[in-house]
Formats: sequence, C-alpha cells, structure tokens
Amino acid sequence: MPSIIRAKTSLEDRVERAQSGEPQAAEELLEQFRPLIKSRVYALWGAVNEDLSNMEWADVEAEVTWQFLARVQSFRPDDGVYFSHYIERMLYFDGLSWIRQQRRSAAVPFSQLMPQSEADSSQPEDWFLSEEYFAEDDLEQTVSLKEALAHLPEQLHQVVWQCCVLGHTEVEAANYLDLSRSTVRNRLETALSQLRAHFELDEKESTRTGRAGKPGSAHYEFWSYIMAKDEKRPDLVGIGAGRPVLLQGTYDFPATGLKTPKLLSPKLRYVVPVGSIAGIRFIRVGNVCDKMICVSSVVNGLPHRLIPVAANSSMHVPLAIVEAIPAGSEIEIHIASEAAGMAIIDVGCLQMPA
Repeated sequence: MPSIIRAKTSLEDRVERAQSGEPQAAEELLEQFRPLIKSRVYALWGAVNEDLSNMEWADVEAEVTWQFLARVQSFRPDDGVYFSHYIERMLYFDGLSWIRQQRRSAAVPFSQLMPQSEADSSQPEDWFLSEEYFAEDDLEQTVSLKEALAHLPEQLHQVVWQCCVLGHTEVEAANYLDLSRSTVRNRLETALSQLRAHFELDEKESTRTGRAGKPGSAHYEFWSYIMAKDEKRPDLVGIGAGRPVLLQGTYDFPATGLKTPKLLSPKLRYVVPVGSIAGIRFIRVGNVCDKMICVSSVVNGLPHRLIPVAANSSMHVPLAIVEAIPAGSEIEIHIASEAAGMAIIDVGCLQMPA
C-alpha cells in the first residue's frame, strides 16, 4: 500500500489526550466507541451465561470498559496502525483470554487456595486454606482439592499454579516457566482433565476449560441453525434488520503499477456510522483495459481483500468470510493497474445495528 501523509485526525488527538491523563478525552473515547464496547459486553455476557451463572452484567461491563481504557494507554500510533482497527482486535483477544480464565476458575474451585504472601506466591507448596473457607463443607472440598493437586506431576503442578491459582495468562506462564505457549496449554489441558476425573466430572459435559459442550439455550440453538443455513449460501443471505450500502459506478483510472494501488474515486469511500457495524458481502468488477488490474478493499488504511481481474473481463466475488467492521472505520475501494482504462465497480456492504 502507498504511504499517505495526512494531518492528525481528531480521533488520534483524543487518544493522545486520554493517554496524557485527561478525563474528558477518555470519556469522549468511551462514548465514541460505545457501540463496540456494547457489542463486546453482549458477546462476553452470552459466553459467561453458558455455565457461569454467578457472573453479573455489571461485572462484564466493568471488565470490558477496563480492557478498553487499558488498550487506549498501550496504543502506539505506528505507521499503518489505525486506532479503530487496533481497539476492535485487542478487545476481541482480551475477551477471549478473560473468558478462558473465568471458565478455568469455575471448573475447579481454585479461589479457595491462596499464597501466604507475595514473596511466596510463586511456589505451589505455599498453598494454604483461606480463613473465609473454614466452614465445614468448604473445608472438606478444599482439602479434597489439595489432595488432587498433590497427585499431579510437578510439571503439571507448576502450570496449574501459574494459570489457575495466580491467574496468569498462558503467555505469562510460558515466559515464567521458560516454556512455549503450546506446551503450557497442553500441560494445562492434561492437568484439568485429571482434576475433573478426580472430582468425577463428566468429560463429555465440558471442554478442557470447563465450558459446556452444548448450550441448552433455545435462543442460542435457533440462531446457530439460522447461521449454519446462511453460511451454506453466503450470496443469498437476507439483509434482515440490516441496510444495504452499495459502492458502485463507472470510473476511469490511470496506470499506477500493480504494486501501487490508488483510491479509485472519493465516491468509493464509506465510513461506518456510530451505533452500527458493517460487513462487505460481495465485490463485482468489470475491467475495460488491455492489462490485468487488481481491485482491493481497504479498511482503515489496511488491505482487506484483493481481487485480480484479467484484461477486458469481469469478476464477481461473494465473500464467504465476512468480518464485522466496527463504527468509525473507513472502507475504501482502490485499484492498481499497469495501463490506463475504465472500471465498472459494484461493492455490496451490509450495515447492521451494533
């Protein structure tokens, strides 16, 4: 993609002010990205409700808000990195990590084990019974858990301690134990499987992270069925509550070279409005040129899809994989060619409420 020199946007200025500690800027960012935050809260809420009934909506909302503000502070505006794209991806991965940790904690009562002190918190032999769990039933359960952990091999012992008791991520545990992330994950899977067997939990009813194998929600099953049908014919999916957005027209283009795409026309630019998400469903291109061209969809300055079109021919591409593009994102259609010509463009997007 070509290098584009542009003035600092109001969003970038707001991010910088929030990073410098200005409360008003942080509030403005929270309000601007409220649809994205809301969508992540709904996603995590649905996930935790599968088998974590003790989780409150306010807890999930507070967690997502904290993740958002933490990512604002860690954002660095390197060349080619757009905040809208960055925050959408980071909240997605942070949410996955948080859900995984919550399910591990729910699968086995690790919260009843606590380190004696910060200095001793890295050693499994420092586990002890917290005073708040000295009730007879809880004490019996905790002793049983300690006995189960005592029978684990040392390698599995260390991984369970790092990930489940101290709450470290797999990456943090891998760095501390000087192991690869895949090794930590495999050992953790083995350890949790042995602990479930000790407590006589049915392996068929849960995955290695404690997640239920098949949710019983009729609402979930209905929408899973509908999505499965849609995925079979992505070109025939109805718009439902969405609004179609078409970027189309006939445009002349200069010779730029196949490695230097340019924006075909300002009319082929679309900004996802606040309160909505969007997805590109199909790209149709007609090429009136004696050379092959490459039409690309660009989201927030980053290449999204590349469509090569032979000389004097046409191409229709229904996209089977459709990502949710968050509010504030900018979608553009670029073209690269070794010869001048004319292009007939028809790009179909679907705008949905967030």
